[in-house]
Amino acid sequence: MLLLHPSLASADPLTLGETLARLNRLSVGSLHVDIEDTSFINNITFGLKTVNAIASNTHHPLSFHLMLANPRPWLEWLAPFSPAWIFFHAEALANPADDLAAIRRTGAKAGLAFNPATPVDNYGYLAELLDAVLIMTSEPDGEGQRFIPSMMGKVAKAAALFPKTAIWADGGVDRSVLAALRHYGAKHLVAGRAIVNQGDIARAMREWVE
Repeated sequence: MLLLHPSLASADPLTLGETLARLNRLSVGSLHVDIEDTSFINNITFGLKTVNAIASNTHHPLSFHLMLANPRPWLEWLAPFSPAWIFFHAEALANPADDLAAIRRTGAKAGLAFNPATPVDNYGYLAELLDAVLIMTSEPDGEGQRFIPSMMGKVAKAAALFPKTAIWADGGVDRSVLAALRHYGAKHLVAGRAIVNQGDIARAMREWVE
């Protein structure tokens, strides 16, 4: 089963409430919330006030992608929002096993995210601690977030290395790569501009699953 996770970071901030209202009428895997503060990548997205507003105005589960150099303090702040999924970046962690356990203590499923240049091979020992692996299929906030075709192989490798783990793909994902990503093992797709930036979000979602 393929699950779509619309990325709110791609929504127009001036009409975020309207976007939420439209998504609330649809079926989604989760609403995907990127947290960025310039410490890990050169961008700023949502603070706690906006996260609280999002959580207060949707019935959908929330998945959080913490693109931060020091993500651990955010667990205490996010726990009250009952997150469904929390992803830390492997590149930011010195002791990932401890960090994954801390994520699980919030009640969320624990995930590791990997930038395109980071191999997944050395993380196989975490298989029993991981609920999800997120493969960045574009450079985060770089080069127009264009999909990198060679990441298909990385998705396949992650699916083989973590056979009991949910495999996510995030970055430049649109309908043109949907079938291939599913073939290689990604059952969770994060999509921003291809869904939330469309005039008719409901129609865009229908086209993904037809």
